[in-house]
Amino acid sequence: MDNKEPKNLLYIAYGSNINLWQMALRCPHSKPLDPAMLKGWELEFRGVANIVPNKDAEVPILLWELDPRDIPRLDHYEGFPHSYYKENVEFDLNGEKCVGMAYLMTKDTRQINPPSSYYMQTIWEGYLENGMDTSYLLEAQSRALDVSSQREIESRQDMYELEEQFDEDDDPDMEDDIQMSFGI
Repeated sequence: MDNKEPKNLLYIAYGSNINLWQMALRCPHSKPLDPAMLKGWELEFRGVANIVPNKDAEVPILLWELDPRDIPRLDHYEGFPHSYYKENVEFDLNGEKCVGMAYLMTKDTRQINPPSSYYMQTIWEGYLENGMDTSYLLEAQSRALDVSSQREIESRQDMYELEEQFDEDDDPDMEDDIQMSFGI
């Protein structure tokens, strides 16, 4: 019989799980390692953080040594397997090839949307406490705001076009006909 304890897992955090205080509550047996850059991936917001492949991009990450006892609670927080699935992601760390697990958003779970101010603040604090470059965070937020604003503009344009269509269908003489029929 093998009495080995389950091995800790290298975990790639890129959103609210870089916040040390929140992760201490979620994963009390796990420990943060070092911040790093994940090349070939880009941070995006769909209300919450996600990373997507983009060969021309990179995203700051915080590596964790994830204790197996903490995985069920982290899975629950991440909405695994419905909102996020787990993916082994290969990356370079100090010239060495490594593999870590990341939670990636399931396809079509949510559309691009900016994060809430509370959620953004949580990630912002994590970036600061880990010495990470906040420009990546601000760029992702800005892209989400742009997409959301464009969607709102298109929605309003559709409404105006629909209103114009109804206005074109109106009979300009109808008002006169109604007035004449009532003797106005």
